[in-house]
Amino acid sequence: MKLLLDEMLATSIAEQLRHRGHDAEATQGNTPLEGKKDPELLRAARELDRVIVTDNVQDFARPHQQFLASGEDHAGIILVSPTRFPRSKRTIGIWVAALDTFLHDHPEASLKNICTWLS
Repeated sequence: MKLLLDEMLATSIAEQLRHRGHDAEATQGNTPLEGKKDPELLRAARELDRVIVTDNVQDFARPHQQFLASGEDHAGIILVSPTRFPRSKRTIGIWVAALDTFLHDHPEASLKNICTWLS
């Protein structure tokens, strides 16, 4: 499973996941992807066959439902609770550990058109 971290998430999360052998990219610093509206980012991620990881639950849950209702596919969304996984330099390790576990637990899983929670 290939990941694309939402623009709000630190690039170091993707870097550390790559050091652990995962295919993870960050939107931050990726000029063609930066600044895209959420539905556009979902489409770009689909073209890249990447699952979006985001703690921006409200802004991605709505496009997920709209895509399903219109028959448009996306590669998947992993939602992250901002309460359980706050965004700060001190919590990057928590993000990396949880995503690493998720990827190890679902090595061949397809999240096509699925919106799931990171636990």
